[in-house]
Amino acid sequence: MRKLTLLLGIALLLSACSSQNIVEETTRNKVALQTTGSYFVLPLEVDFRPPQAWEIADDEWNLWVEHWKIDFKEELRAECMKTLEFVDSVNEGEGAYVKCVVYEMDNGGFSGFGGNGFARARITVIDENGKAIYDAKLEGTGANSGFESAVTRGRLKFAILNLARQIADVIEDGQ
Repeated sequence: MRKLTLLLGIALLLSACSSQNIVEETTRNKVALQTTGSYFVLPLEVDFRPPQAWEIADDEWNLWVEHWKIDFKEELRAECMKTLEFVDSVNEGEGAYVKCVVYEMDNGGFSGFGGNGFARARITVIDENGKAIYDAKLEGTGANSGFESAVTRGRLKFAILNLARQIADVIEDGQ
């Protein structure tokens, strides 16, 4: 019984250390992801509008989204060792491309009280033949936002950065 309890404890600990927060995964072609040498990356899309309770004006929200697009691009570029070209549409390049669409967010609470905040996104990677080699819904959390955790914008920014890190892992080695 002790061994079983110990094994369950270790398994729980290891699962908590995972860098990916997979909400739902439909497709993962690990070999194709590993062997694809370069990707075209589409701009981050945010198909989420904050509820009125967040008290964020539309123009302020739109400014945040524009900054997150830049942060996403810079983080993906820094974290991924493969060749990435950032394009505005699928028509701008021939080859594999990556698309990230944020569909849900939670703003958490001050310094993590009430949650760290998160961004959930559908990640799609299409190969040069138009076939999906990765299709999943991932969650990026604002857990490591440090001093920026005091404000909604900081927690959500880090949720976006953590999504970019997870995407880098996926397209780099299929993990």
